[in-house]
Amino acid sequence: MRLLIAALLLALLPATASATVEVAVAETRIDSTVGAYLNIRTTVTNTGAEPTGKLIAHLNVASLNDVYVDLEDWTAAPTQSVEPLAPGESAQVSWDVQAVNAGVFNVYAVVLPNGSSALAVSPPIHVEVAGRRILSAGGALPIALIVPLLLGLAVYAVRRRLRATA
Repeated sequence: MRLLIAALLLALLPATASATVEVAVAETRIDSTVGAYLNIRTTVTNTGAEPTGKLIAHLNVASLNDVYVDLEDWTAAPTQSVEPLAPGESAQVSWDVQAVNAGVFNVYAVVLPNGSSALAVSPPIHVEVAGRRILSAGGALPIALIVPLLLGLAVYAVRRRLRATA
């Protein structure tokens, strides 16, 4: 929804000189576990002959295996502003995200150039998030039986010793 609003607002702004923007990613694959924090790093480059206006960079997470993705659970700030870039100039944009779902995802950035309808999209970062192992109940039954038994024997021994000395 924020991306749509940003695109509509940019369409209403007066056109500026044409600039070409490209978005590159620092990694192509990330393996992680649920709950881990990831840093998604991109480089936005003005490859055109004219300076850009102010740019808007937006991070997206797409599920590749029908897992529901709520972007605001992954990051509180999916949209960032990028200052205007001179021809050939680059800017680093990064997002700290938390992997909240197990599954396979593509994470990518979209940059909306000011005054242009063309979007610049990064290559996807393939992210595989493994579920976190929880504690296993295996082996709990013997402990649940032996500990009270040992405590009962200890109490019995102490009571018997107290009676013998009295």
